[in-house]
Amino acid sequence: MKSRSTTASVFVGCAIVCLGMCLAVATAAAAGKESLKIGVVDFREVVLGSKAGKAAKSRLEKVAEKLQKEMKAEEAKLLARQKELEAAASRLAPAERRDRAATLERDAATFQRLLEDKTEELKNTETESLQKLADQFDSLLKAYATEKGFSVILEAQRPGILYFNKNLDISAEMIKRFDRTVK
Repeated sequence: MKSRSTTASVFVGCAIVCLGMCLAVATAAAAGKESLKIGVVDFREVVLGSKAGKAAKSRLEKVAEKLQKEMKAEEAKLLARQKELEAAASRLAPAERRDRAATLERDAATFQRLLEDKTEELKNTETESLQKLADQFDSLLKAYATEKGFSVILEAQRPGILYFNKNLDISAEMIKRFDRTVK
């Protein structure tokens, strides 16, 4: 069921991009404007190839390495306590053995939560870093598109229009027509 949903959403996304492109071309042709100039950019390639992207990647790798070292140290402590309990289990009274096992289970659960928190922290750091790069890229892309006379710029890896000439936007007209037909 999930693969059908994913396939459908990809199809819908592609259909929206195609429809948008068709509307842009039709609007430009109908308006008798200059020829339509379309560009494609691979955001991932730009980010990974740029100095800012490489610096961000390096920072993220350092953060990930630091978090990984912290977690390995915590895991080693937990494993040492588990081995200690296993070695001493035969000498302990049943009540003490249960208490130590319960404490070890609580500590293991705490470790698991800490691991999840650190993973989430790393994901958030990565998202913030990528968003900052995307914001910088967006303003650069818009300036470049305006300077070079692009009407539309598409993202190569995923469907979507990153930039379009505002003269191609028919949203206001579509709102008016939609409002007239839907009451």
